[in-house]
Amino acid sequence: MNYDQLTKLKELNLYSGLLKGGIIPLSVNASFEIYNYFQIRLIVNKSFSDVKTLSYLETSERFNCSEMTIRRAIKFMES
Repeated sequence: MNYDQLTKLKELNLYSGLLKGGIIPLSVNASFEIYNYFQIRLIVNKSFSDVKTLSYLETSERFNCSEMTIRRAIKFMES
């Protein structure tokens, strides 16, 4: 799982150095940030009946991109 690997790099304080050095592409960092925000929105919206739909919408508004981009980022992080 890509998310777990990136989280481990953050815990080891290696993530920002690898990002600045260009080893981790900015697109991967964007997917990582999108995934984290989406997970937070799932927790915040858990009292609503359409949790995922609302979370996709709020995340796409926050990052100013389409819901399909959010879905691709989540799929990438979970692969």
